[in-house]
Amino acid sequence: MGEGEARPRPHARAGMVERLTRILDVFLVGPDHLLLEEVADLSGLPRSTTYRLLAQLIAMHWLEHGPHGYRLGARARQLGRRVEGSVPLRAAAAEALEELHAATSAVVHLTVLEGSSVEVLDKVGGRHLPDIPTTIGTRYRAEDAVAGRAMLAALPPEQVDRILLDGRASGHLHERLHTIRCRHGIAITSDDMPWELRGVGAAIVGPDGPVGAISVGLPGRAAPVERFVPMLARAVRLTSQRLHDVRLDAERYPKRS
Repeated sequence: MGEGEARPRPHARAGMVERLTRILDVFLVGPDHLLLEEVADLSGLPRSTTYRLLAQLIAMHWLEHGPHGYRLGARARQLGRRVEGSVPLRAAAAEALEELHAATSAVVHLTVLEGSSVEVLDKVGGRHLPDIPTTIGTRYRAEDAVAGRAMLAALPPEQVDRILLDGRASGHLHERLHTIRCRHGIAITSDDMPWELRGVGAAIVGPDGPVGAISVGLPGRAAPVERFVPMLARAVRLTSQRLHDVRLDAERYPKRS
């Protein structure tokens, strides 16, 4: 190389942000679940580096790890919901919520699990609506209400530990969730919840776990809400069926760009 000629720069090592982006990109275009070797191969990163970055993404809730491999986590799903909205779930549940309210005259909520919190997507209430201080977009701790506990109970105990803010659920909460599982997924308001109301809730469960929950309640600690359980179970079942149909339609007739 002659004097004054520019020397070629050595190939720069990918920075942390670039490597994390490569991994997340794999999940945006690939299957729902991927094994470690598949992520490493598709991202072009060494296996050891991939394993370490996957662990960091799990710790930050961008990804989750389960028996079928790695998949997008609560934070990534929340971001997707912000962009696309929760239209399919709300559309699938709309008629069921109205039917449930008409049959019970109680306040009905549709919620989703966002990390360690629950977010209200829809609310139907009639005359009791002002008595329960929630609105669309209200967020509260998942363990504080029947909808949140119903969704937590639909998850393995170790996943419950991972998604809570302190990284570990109390033994008391695990006992409550075990009771809900034994009750076929029905959560009922208990005295340790900070609400002046009583309700029942059940999760809407998809192939990868809870996608939402429906709850129905009345103001007052002594409201006889157990009688709402059969109607709640019907609302959840109807929503699950319609959500499946909505997704099938989206796959058959994708939007044109």
